[in-house]
Formats: sequence, structure tokens, C-alpha cells
Amino acid sequence: MLQLMKKLAILLLLLPITVFAIDKHPIEFSNITQESRYQKLIDEFRCVVCQNQSVADSNADLAQDVRDIVRNMVLQGKTDDEISAFLVERYGDFVLYNPPMKPATYLLWLGPLALLFIALLALIYIIRRHATQTAQPIELTEEETQKIQQLLTSEPKK
Repeated sequence: MLQLMKKLAILLLLLPITVFAIDKHPIEFSNITQESRYQKLIDEFRCVVCQNQSVADSNADLAQDVRDIVRNMVLQGKTDDEISAFLVERYGDFVLYNPPMKPATYLLWLGPLALLFIALLALIYIIRRHATQTAQPIELTEEETQKIQQLLTSEPKK
């Protein structure tokens, strides 16, 4: 019985488990263009609650609200830029997966480069410190030198 449970647990771990967000207010679009625009837009916006999920993938209530807003704006004939501008005004630049470069987002854009630069400086420092410590020969006392000479000249034991 225990073997069977172990095999079942391993099988369940190997199966891909995907969770899809379910739209609570599905509305049929009048044409395929509107529906494809809607799908593209909800994939481009980030759920501000889940943070690393798109609005399309999130089950959060806020993501449902954003899907409803995007759907209604698409049906009203708003452009993609108008929809993006509205959501940025309402939720901030964080709602965009690709936020614009401006003073408020400099840390977001330049932070990884700054961390890389700091890591590079730390690596250079460690390598130089190691090189200076290992480049200097060890000073031996006269007694230690004699012991080494004696060991090198003595015959190995059989």
C-alpha cells in the first residue's frame, strides 16, 4: 500500500498542473478582431495583487475588474493606448509589464545594472585580494628550512 502511495505521489508531481483564470463575466464579442485585441491586452497587463501574473492568468478579484474594464473599453471602441493610459492612471505604472522610462521607474530599469556593476566590483576586489595574498612567498625560519632539506635528502622508507 505504501509503495502504491509513493508511486501515486511521484506521478502527481510529474504531471503538469496549470491553473487558468476563469472570467466571471464572459461576453461574446461582435467580431474576432475585438476578441483578439482583448486577449492581447489582458496578457500585457500585470495583476497588481498577484504581481507576477498577467491579468489573464490571475484569479484575483482585482484582475477580474481589470478584465471587465478592458472588455468594456474594447467594446466601446477605445484604442489600446487609451486603455493603457486609463489603467496606468488608475493603478500606476506597475500594471504594465513594460513600464516607460521616467524618473519614477529609473530604479526599476537601472537597478539590475547597478547590482551587476556592484557584483563585478566585488569580484574584482576578491580576485585582487586573493592574488596579493597568494603571490607572496611564505617566509620560513632557519629551523623549518633545515627540516625541509633533511626530508628532501633522506631516503624513503621501505
